[in-house]
Amino acid sequence: MPQPFDRISFSRQFLLASTICLVAGMLVMGTWLSRQIERSSVNRAAAIAAVYVESILAAQTHDWLDSSPGAVPTEALAILDRIFIHGPLKRKVVRFKLWRAGGQIVYSSDHRQIGSRFPVDTELAAAFDGTVQARISDLTDDDNSSERERWNRLLEVYVPVRMGANGDVAIVAEFYHSMENLGRDIRQAQRQSWILVTVTTLAIYLALLGLVRRASDTIVDQQRDLRDQLRRLHASLAENRNVREQLREAGAQTTALNEQFLHRIAADLHDGPAQELAFALLRFGDLIPACGNCPQAGGAPPGDLERIHCAVRAALDELRGLAAGLGIPGIGDLSLADTMWRAISDVEHKTASRIDATIDESLGEDVPIATKITAYRVLQESLTNAVRHSPGHPPQARIRRDDGAVEIEVVDDGTGFDPAAAASGHLGIAFMRERVRLLGGIFNIASTPGRGTRVYARLPVAPNGPHHD
Repeated sequence: MPQPFDRISFSRQFLLASTICLVAGMLVMGTWLSRQIERSSVNRAAAIAAVYVESILAAQTHDWLDSSPGAVPTEALAILDRIFIHGPLKRKVVRFKLWRAGGQIVYSSDHRQIGSRFPVDTELAAAFDGTVQARISDLTDDDNSSERERWNRLLEVYVPVRMGANGDVAIVAEFYHSMENLGRDIRQAQRQSWILVTVTTLAIYLALLGLVRRASDTIVDQQRDLRDQLRRLHASLAENRNVREQLREAGAQTTALNEQFLHRIAADLHDGPAQELAFALLRFGDLIPACGNCPQAGGAPPGDLERIHCAVRAALDELRGLAAGLGIPGIGDLSLADTMWRAISDVEHKTASRIDATIDESLGEDVPIATKITAYRVLQESLTNAVRHSPGHPPQARIRRDDGAVEIEVVDDGTGFDPAAAASGHLGIAFMRERVRLLGGIFNIASTPGRGTRVYARLPVAPNGPHHD
């Protein structure tokens, strides 16, 4: 049964499948590009801000870092307030913190956080290792309680500040950058990337759809042609089946008519020439004693009359044998199994031989007369040949029903022959083959010189052939 998806054209199938695939690919690619744009924008903004803040801190914190390892001196605190709280940076840097190792805040633009300690998170630890860290923070950390009061999201940057000849990280500056301009730039870049991905995906989709539609149209045309050819082929096959059935019926009718014709010839021989010869023999029997005393001069010798009598009797016997062999009396009333036993009995009586036979008794009477006649003739001819070519060795006959057909198999261990060489010289084999083929059956012979012969015939037994009344 066709599936619902198979009822639509190939191009529409592609339309559905490719839409799903391309939309999924577009979402994956657009999401990846959006994240890359956001990461790139954040890193760029952090790098610029980090350079600027680090340059300021290096100048302002150099004097008190070594001398005051704890709190920030008052002078330095005032300078940092002037830069990050009262100066121009307050519009960009909304919050600024200085961290010592261990998580202590030594300076914050929110003075309430100065001196507080918090757990060292991943970004702060990486900054103390010397790496600038940046991220867009949702302000969920413990040290962001004051920031959460005014903002939802900020750009968080950690800048390591190096001091001394070895360039060791002395403190880490953490500042929060407003997301107003940066967020607008990120959204604009992401929107442009989504437009680019969408347009590219749509162009690819339209190009593929055009190619697939052309291929689909070609396939549809070819399918239409194939359906037309298949329809014509089915019509031809149906016509061939009808012709084959008509030929089989004609063959069966021909077989039945031939048998009727042979019956008529046998009756004519029996009622005509055979009766005349029988009357002549009767008269010869009366004339021989009377002519036994005839003078020799001018008369036929008595021995000649006896020889004529014997010749006429032999001719009568032969004529009666021919008449009996031409017809199969009463075959129409016999089942197929009885017909097979009849053929075996006739051959055994004629050849004075014994035949090893096995017959399926389920071969009943609902068999066309043509099939009975052909089966009888094939079995009779095969057994006669087997007895003739394997004297002293009884042939084996196997007759059985198999899936609406009767199989006849005769095997002997006689002298055998070459079937290819004997194809044109054995009329009996040719007649058997043609009889079987007329009914649409199968006939073959397997034989090898010195290794015996196997005759096989398969005949249909469906009761739809012509019957002989």
